[in-house]
Formats: sequence, structure tokens, C-alpha cells
Amino acid sequence: MIRNLMLAAIILLAANFARAEPRLSRSSLDMDVCSVERLIPNELKGSAVRWSSTDQKVAQVYQNGYVVALHPGKAMIKALAETGGAEAMCVVTVIEPDEPLVDPATLQQYDDNRVFHVNGGKCVGSELNGQRAVGEEERRNTKSNRVINPDPLTPDAPLEWEVEEGTEVFDGAGVPMGTVAPKLKVGDRKVPTTKFNFGMSKILNGRMCLYAFSVPIKPGKEIAKLVDPREIEDGAVGTSAWLPLDRVVQKESLLERIGLGKTKLPRLPLEETRYRITGGNPRQYVTEFGEMSIVKDIHAGPVPSHYLKRPSGTVNVVYSVPGFGLGGQGLDSFLASDELIFRPAKGAKVFVQPTWFPPKHPKAGQASPMTMTFVYGGVEAKGRQPVYGWVAKEALKPAK
Repeated sequence: MIRNLMLAAIILLAANFARAEPRLSRSSLDMDVCSVERLIPNELKGSAVRWSSTDQKVAQVYQNGYVVALHPGKAMIKALAETGGAEAMCVVTVIEPDEPLVDPATLQQYDDNRVFHVNGGKCVGSELNGQRAVGEEERRNTKSNRVINPDPLTPDAPLEWEVEEGTEVFDGAGVPMGTVAPKLKVGDRKVPTTKFNFGMSKILNGRMCLYAFSVPIKPGKEIAKLVDPREIEDGAVGTSAWLPLDRVVQKESLLERIGLGKTKLPRLPLEETRYRITGGNPRQYVTEFGEMSIVKDIHAGPVPSHYLKRPSGTVNVVYSVPGFGLGGQGLDSFLASDELIFRPAKGAKVFVQPTWFPPKHPKAGQASPMTMTFVYGGVEAKGRQPVYGWVAKEALKPAK
């Protein structure tokens, strides 16, 4: 009798276990817009899984379980085992991030250009002017802040990632700039590719976009009017711009390496003073012997025009002030336009940077009478949250 009862209990337990819902690593997720999380199908291991989202405008899911939050709302993420049909689910709730304004009085800022460290990052003169701390993930997956492709198209191009033909790119306000031009020679064909900056993502026109570094594009008709014709080669011009994630051929592999959402700067209260972003005049820093240097090491490369109007008609917002060995890494790029407004941040230190005569100049390496001024603040585009970072004042014009 007892043996029969035990046998019945075992059978019942086995039946219940068989009917148990398979699980993901999370049954629910709360996500900010533009954030990324990965779900692991704990009880579907060993089986191929097909992922889907009930509302792709709210949250997309890729075939390695990465969930991308696009718009406030709710979506159900489903993982279906292709063998046996077992299904696991996760409810995703997406909200707008609540990023409070930072009180400038709480920031470490000094009257001199002293070097100090905050959260592992090197700063010069101001906590806002820093070289962000680089974690183990970034060191492993990048070279010079560009994401390494584990399966490159050619051995000599480890930073290039293939994108689909006709892939569009946008400036930081979501304005279409053109399409990626096929440049990389792979066998007997040319392939459209780009490099990607680690940690940089943005939602534009309802799509997750990544920051493409120095990508060759065929400019659209309107943008072609802004492009320096001397910079066009084979119908293409180089620019840094935003490219939709879903147009990357190896998107799952890229998601595993790019560390999205790592690059953000503090929001500060903004002044009422308003500027238009015109891009200024890069030619004023050019001599008959070449362009001035913005860093004391005149062979290092950075020059004033990198922070004024670029050949593609864009102006860069940068992570840190160039000239202190911090890199001046690009944070965003906007087309020079009367539609854009820059407002300086209250209480943020302003940096006036000397420039140096170029290598072939008779005064090579000496400080020139020209300077550049870098201001921290917010770039405002209609209908979008401000982008905070450093902009050269020489690229700005007071708004009427």
C-alpha cells in the first residue's frame, strides 16, 4: 500500500514537473528607454530558441536574448523552443528615465588645471572634463574605443562591421544624412561597413541607433549642399553619425560587445543664454604651413577643425576638452543648423585652450596667438531631450 502511494506521488510529481512553465532568467523587467538587458532561457538550454516581442515599438528582442527598450509601454518577450514547442515569457515595462539635474555646487571644479580622479576616471580642472574610466569589458572588446569584430570580413580590418546595402545614417537630431557607401574590398566586391564607438546608443525615429565612427556616406541631396565638395571622393564623404542597429549584419555579435548606455554626462541646469550651432570658420586656424594643433604634441593629430564645422556639415559634441590628454572623444554629431540651440550649463567651468603652430611652420611647437574656448552645456533639438557635452564656442553664434 505504502509502496503504491509512493509510486503515485512520484508519478504526480513528474507530471507536474513536465507541465511546469519553462523560465527565463527574469519573469519581468523594468527598463529605461534606450537601455539593453539580456534574458537567458534557463530551462530551454540545449534547444534552439526563437525570440519574439508582442510590441516591437516598445521593446525589440534579438536572437541571442538581448532586449532593447525603445518606447514607454509594455511588451511580452517570448522564447520558443524549436524542439518540443516549450515557451518561456518575460513581461517588459519600459519607462522614460528619470535623470535628475546635478547641482553644480556639488561638483569638483578648480580655478587651475589640476589633475584628480573621480570614480576611476582622470579629470583636469573640472569633474565634467574627464577621461571616463575604462572597464574590463571595454578593454577586452575594443581598440581605441572602437569595437573589435570577432569575425572580421578581412584580417586587416578588425574594427569594420558590415551593414545592409542602403543603410541610412542620421545626425544627433534624427535628420537623415545619406546612406553608407560600399568601400571595403572583400573578395571581388565592395561592402558597406563602419566602425562603432563603445557604449554609445540613442533612440532616433523609434529605432535604436549606434554611433558610427568615420563612416563613408553618399550624402542626400539636402545634405550635399552642406558638404565641402573637396572632401567628396567617389561620391562619398566621411562622417560620424547614428546608424540603426537593426541594419547591422552581425547585430547579435555586436550587441554582445558594444556595452550600450555606458557613455553619458551629467545633466546640469542651463542658462537662459542661447546660441545657434553654425560651426564657425575652420579656415581661420589654417596657415600656409598647415592647420594649427589643438594639443601640445603637434604630431598627435587633433586640430581645431575637428571641433568646428566638419567636412560633412556636422559639429561634434565631445566628452572632454581636448588638449589635456583626455582624448576629446566624440559624444554626438549635429548638422550645423539654425534649428539647433546650445545653452551653457550653470556653474560649469569654461576652458580656454591655446593652439600650437604645425610641424612645418617656422615656429613649429610654439603657442600661437589663436585660442579655442570649450563650454559645457546642452544641445537642444526640437522634440528631443538636451544632449550634454562640450562644444567649441567658436562653433556657436548668439541667437537673436
